[in-house]
Amino acid sequence: MGDASGTLTVMIADDDELIRMVVAIYFSGKGHRVVAVSTGQECLALVRLSEPDVLLLDVTMPVMDGWEVCRRLREFSTVPIIMLTARAQGGDKEMGVAMGASAYVTKPVSLKELEARIRALVAPLSRDPNAV
Repeated sequence: MGDASGTLTVMIADDDELIRMVVAIYFSGKGHRVVAVSTGQECLALVRLSEPDVLLLDVTMPVMDGWEVCRRLREFSTVPIIMLTARAQGGDKEMGVAMGASAYVTKPVSLKELEARIRALVAPLSRDPNAV
């Protein structure tokens, strides 16, 4: 998880270009590597290559939604997944957890909160309290 300097690889899979850019700017500004993709297919194809420490996954994407991406990822990966979505209907959070998500965060979300959620998921794995 991450490297010796505490640098993480954060993958963001979201069809909204503005969200991808904002997340990428924020986390790369903190010294982390960011891999940004716009489709579920790209996410599945690149997760093995990029070996992310955490995945921020939008639920509502065209062709292959985040639910399906999460389900397929869990067939071969244990990467922590934070479902990052505007969907807050009853049962969505439970469905996310049932599909294998580590956390479920509704948009809009502050980047500081997102950072704290990542820290809560990744720091225990790396044993570095300052991982993010």
